[in-house]
Amino acid sequence: MADSGDSRKKPDYDIDPNQLRPLHIAKRGEAAKLKLAGLSEFVCRPMRLGLGVTTAQKRLSSSDKASLHTIDRTIDSVSDRSSEISMLSRLSRKLVSSAPNPDQLSTTNSSPIQVKNVAAPLLPRKISTDPSGILEMVFAICLVDFHHVRGPEVLWWRSNYLPELNSDHKLFRHLPFQALPDGSHLFEETFSNFNLVYDFRSQSSLDDRKDIDHFQGNPNHLETLFGCSCVRQIKTTDMSQEEVARNKDITRSIVQKAVVVITRKQPIFTKVKEKLSIITQTFFEQKDFEDFALLDSLFDNLNGTFKLGEDEQPLSIKRPQTLSSLEDLLREQRYEEQEEYFVNLNLRGILFQFKTDMLVILKALFLEKKVMVYSSNDLELLTQFQNNMIALIPNLLKNLDLCGSPLCDYKEKHSPLSKPTSLKTNDRMSMLRFFGLPLQIFSTKGSFWNPYLPLQQIDELAADSLMVGCSNLIIANQLETFKIDVLVNLDDSTVSHPVGKSEDLKLSSMDKKFMSVLLSTTQQEDGYIGSDDYIRYQFEDYIRSLLSTTKLHNYTEKFSCLPPGFDIVENPNLGNIRNFGSSFHELWTSTKNYEIWNATCDDMVFNFHLPVHIAAELPNQDSSYLSGIISTFKKTRVVSKLSEKTSSSTSRGKEPQKFISKVADESQDNSSDQQENESSEPKSYWNWGFKK
Repeated sequence: MADSGDSRKKPDYDIDPNQLRPLHIAKRGEAAKLKLAGLSEFVCRPMRLGLGVTTAQKRLSSSDKASLHTIDRTIDSVSDRSSEISMLSRLSRKLVSSAPNPDQLSTTNSSPIQVKNVAAPLLPRKISTDPSGILEMVFAICLVDFHHVRGPEVLWWRSNYLPELNSDHKLFRHLPFQALPDGSHLFEETFSNFNLVYDFRSQSSLDDRKDIDHFQGNPNHLETLFGCSCVRQIKTTDMSQEEVARNKDITRSIVQKAVVVITRKQPIFTKVKEKLSIITQTFFEQKDFEDFALLDSLFDNLNGTFKLGEDEQPLSIKRPQTLSSLEDLLREQRYEEQEEYFVNLNLRGILFQFKTDMLVILKALFLEKKVMVYSSNDLELLTQFQNNMIALIPNLLKNLDLCGSPLCDYKEKHSPLSKPTSLKTNDRMSMLRFFGLPLQIFSTKGSFWNPYLPLQQIDELAADSLMVGCSNLIIANQLETFKIDVLVNLDDSTVSHPVGKSEDLKLSSMDKKFMSVLLSTTQQEDGYIGSDDYIRYQFEDYIRSLLSTTKLHNYTEKFSCLPPGFDIVENPNLGNIRNFGSSFHELWTSTKNYEIWNATCDDMVFNFHLPVHIAAELPNQDSSYLSGIISTFKKTRVVSKLSEKTSSSTSRGKEPQKFISKVADESQDNSSDQQENESSEPKSYWNWGFKK
């Protein structure tokens, strides 16, 4: 056998053994240190993610090479393991998707790129009972069916927070009755809005007065959920034979179902109404009520549209921007998105229907009275009217997460209350916070709001303060029992006071002037003046004048003099709270929402808004406005049913279709004549002079 040393193949290059140095593997960051020190020692660093310098890598585009460089730099800079895995996962997936096909490369000089140790792709959405780490505004979507024996029941459920409803029906027990309100069987399609109260910690719900009285948990963990349902029905004769065969227990002439969307933080009915209507109609037209793929698609679509976190909202920036300009862009976008919730309010129609009573209802809410809204002819209008009243109070729509239960208290949850320490006059939200807005009229102990209250929750009317809607005549007949202060009947457009109209709800002469001028200036049907936005901002100016006047009044009461720069001789209306009604202001200062406002509003807001009644600044030396006001009541056609105004403001432009034949309203002509006669009688508060 030949010597093993003889069989070795000599290298085809010559290297001086004296020049050989040991191989040194540098640690992270050591190579940069050696380079800075000017040392030329050869180093060999471990390769990242199995990416070698091959022909395939040479053929990558410049953006891919940048991705490789970013991966290498990221490992050295990221210390947190979770952040490193997340970032590497995104970059490596981009690299894999853009890498050349190995079959198209030369097999002799290259090898395919191999990516190793890559983090797993993002998993599908997980259901969690902890709301702190979830940005989904959509709580759940469900399908409610009316069974001829068992009554309304939840037929299908999908949620971001609850995998399924419990089988013992202890969670959201009255949800089916709220989704299918009383009188909904009279319409081919209608809508209903309602509130639910849920405790995320104990995963329980408060469904009636008994649950409220026996609640042992922390009220600060309660949260209001906002439900909106689209109710639709179909005649059994219009159903396919296959569907009738699958549902042999159908014994009635119609099949009624409701698609329900439940959200957190704020109601989104105005933004999803049309989409919900189309989905519900399509679900009925597919002729298979056991196919829920369409509802799954709706769930995924709404999840992608509505998020709780501001950082989840899409924002495209085409050029580098400074921090201030980026904040301005974000502020403008948030304001525009918030304005989208005020579409299809029909404030103009309701203003002409209720006239000065609209301000009476608003003042009743300020005084934390009991207000009930009733309608059996138009369930959609029942919700729309309440949304209109909420829209009149600035920024209240986005702060209703504590409005669903009389156990919730804004002061208790956000204690200690503090006044704003900064102000940006070009930021609307900053200005509203500076003025202590919104007024927390439903978020105090003993108060709540529910757009629709079914008969099963009638005992909740025992609360101290509320605004609820109902369509059941049994509830409407219990007004004196539960001491309802204001009843708004949408069917005949009247406002009554079952326990008597108190002095604090009577409008002052300035209040009447404000409403009369507002009615006269909203005659224009085109343009900004007279639009819903115009009316909404007029009421906002009224509220801000009330707040500013109150703060100036408190200042003079405390220091016995006016602040510098204010002269009561030049303007005797400065700080005059009697212009808003002495009884009203005295009672308002004793309410819980006033206590919260006084603790969160800056004491010097009168420097930013003139502290006088808004009507005091209206022209009053000529009678041109007087003729306009009189013509408003004489010539304006009073619609017998507000639903006609409602249907004209929606994009679909049609009235709710009833299954029963409509009976002509014989009282329409009488009502019109009565309104004309009333308007022709002289009113004492019309006798002002106005400027042209």
